[in-house]
Amino acid sequence: MKKLLFFTALLLTLYVGCQTDRAKLRRVNLSVEVQRFDRDLFALDLDSLREQVPALQQKYGEFFRLFCTGIIGIGEPTDEDFLGNRHDFLTDEALDANFEGSFFDNLYDFLTNEVVSESFEAAQEVFVDMKWLNSELTKAFKRYTLAFPGDSIPDVIAYVAGFNQSIMLADGLIGIGLDKYLGADYELYDYLGFFRYVSRNMYPTKIPSDVMRSWAAGKFPMQTAQNDLLSHIVWEGKLLYFTKQMLPAHPDTSIFGFTAEQLKLCENNERFMWLQLIERKLLFSTHQFTIARFTQERPFTQDFSQEAPGRAANWLGYRIVQQYMRRTNATLVELMNNNNYREILEKSGYNPRR
Repeated sequence: MKKLLFFTALLLTLYVGCQTDRAKLRRVNLSVEVQRFDRDLFALDLDSLREQVPALQQKYGEFFRLFCTGIIGIGEPTDEDFLGNRHDFLTDEALDANFEGSFFDNLYDFLTNEVVSESFEAAQEVFVDMKWLNSELTKAFKRYTLAFPGDSIPDVIAYVAGFNQSIMLADGLIGIGLDKYLGADYELYDYLGFFRYVSRNMYPTKIPSDVMRSWAAGKFPMQTAQNDLLSHIVWEGKLLYFTKQMLPAHPDTSIFGFTAEQLKLCENNERFMWLQLIERKLLFSTHQFTIARFTQERPFTQDFSQEAPGRAANWLGYRIVQQYMRRTNATLVELMNNNNYREILEKSGYNPRR
């Protein structure tokens, strides 16, 4: 009977919490709509790129420049390429000479590349519309606005870039490389040599967690005088905690990028992994290779076991942050602005039992 009452009370608490969350979100006047730069770019007439690019450049502004220079690396229109208003007094022969090997040639090559074209077509099939993604990002950024009132919300722009970059972050902008989210079994991923431990996280519903983590990393970059492993895993833990707060309904497999089995392994071996870092005196290591092998994408974490997923140490960082928040009752703002990573560990009282 007591168990039944407890279960009923738990369900009631969850229901009330859910209703309260929805009510708060409804009061935030905010809507995120992903702009389809990918479609606008590939809709250009290949025979008149010079005439059509100005409109695209005007519509997307700084993103257009960043996409061309930083993501696909074709440069940007210069005076010699673009010619501005000077084309009216140049002959056709002079124009053609000026554009040989130009930005427009590079853009033409990009748009006609077979692999790029195929990935664009695949993206149109997978992402027929963005209603579901607009909804997920709107709810996430509404939660962000509630936690950080007064902060601006970025423009979100979708692109296809020849598999160059999953998420692009700039001032007031977030770009999403749709060709990096076509599904774990998309055939070109194997053809292009993506490792399976990477491509298994390249599916559409992974986008919201990748966007929010990237947003947090840009807003709250790592800042520490002690550039050691502990600082990195606690900072990564902060990003994961933030992402989970912004996307509470998303599964942990999406938030952490682990399979269900990998998550279970981390939970069952939490104490062992933590003790490995302590006993081998790795927590305060400033060796960059050591930091990378624990915090960056890997097929597994060799120092723990071949079954432990890559970035398992970041999961430990999340557990430290989670316990810190429980014990201190700090707000999310206070957490994200706290760059004293050793203090977070100390105040968390972190000491896993299993």
